[in-house]
Amino acid sequence: MTTAKPIPELLFERMQQDDLQQVMTIENESFPDPWHISFFRRSLHPRKKHTHLYVARLNNEVIGYVVFYINCGEAHIMNIAVTSEYRRRGIAKYLLASALDIVQQDEVNEIFLEVAVKNIAARKLYKHFGFEVYGIRKRYYPNGGDAYVLRKEVQH
Repeated sequence: MTTAKPIPELLFERMQQDDLQQVMTIENESFPDPWHISFFRRSLHPRKKHTHLYVARLNNEVIGYVVFYINCGEAHIMNIAVTSEYRRRGIAKYLLASALDIVQQDEVNEIFLEVAVKNIAARKLYKHFGFEVYGIRKRYYPNGGDAYVLRKEVQH
């Protein structure tokens, strides 16, 4: 599943506490209702073994991140974001492919995620990776927007 690095120097690494300021900058510029920094802090705690947080790092700068969890044979992609300067360069594709590589090493049978119905670019990315519409969550987002629930079966 691994996809080629869109930038040769790009690194895919576990998120660290020191990354949180850069992650929050990306979070705030990417989403109208961003997660609070406390979510990331709690999720980085070693006891949160089911939650996985990774960053795309270029020259010591965080340019994107992905958050997902794995539990009871399922994975859930919770968030992917890329700084505006590096969007449309394959970074989100690389983050998703790298996350799926980790998920497929586990005993995961299916992967879920929610995506805004209006987010055509993200829906196209997920379709490229084999995700299909599984359902819809009406008024899922704080702004009242609907979300598609997408699902992908994992082949072992």
